[in-house]
Amino acid sequence: MSGVPDEDLITEGMPGVAGSLALRDIPIPDYCDVVIVPTAGVQETDPRVWAEAIFSHENTPLSSRGLRALRDEAIRLFDMVPPPQKEFVSDEVVGSEALIIDDDEKLTVRIGVALLPGGDLLQVTTAVKYRTIRGRLSFAPRRLMHAAAINTLARRAPTTLRRRALAGDPRAAALTGQVSRKALGRGPSARR
Repeated sequence: MSGVPDEDLITEGMPGVAGSLALRDIPIPDYCDVVIVPTAGVQETDPRVWAEAIFSHENTPLSSRGLRALRDEAIRLFDMVPPPQKEFVSDEVVGSEALIIDDDEKLTVRIGVALLPGGDLLQVTTAVKYRTIRGRLSFAPRRLMHAAAINTLARRAPTTLRRRALAGDPRAAALTGQVSRKALGRGPSARR
């Protein structure tokens, strides 16, 4: 009615969602989700820092870390080597969005982490393209819980960033997710 194509209305109405770097490489994904959470007052403007906080080991819930440890020990019982801890690193930053590329022989995966205008909302866009039937099968169980897991990790990210700022060292948080006493200057080595 307004003479503007429907596609233009979509991109004008939702600047963060339609313009995600995750959808640049995979314009028609086999799986896609968008999670938007508040930044909870954290004034960090670098999307690379947000992406690292979301996918850091310390941000993972203790239950997940415990299950991963049990899995690794079970694998060691059979004299197998557990897979290395996967680290997600931002491959590209454009404006207020960081892009993580996590491809393998079965899947093409893009994850965009963006601060929406105003800096009060954080958007995580995931796009997945299956390369093989094995890729479709391997992603099927993750597909069921992916959006909920990303939502949990993104909601925990502001706490992770606050904890790191309090500690003064990005790696000072303990495995439990608490700031270590040593980092605060109250540990046994700080008394000497």
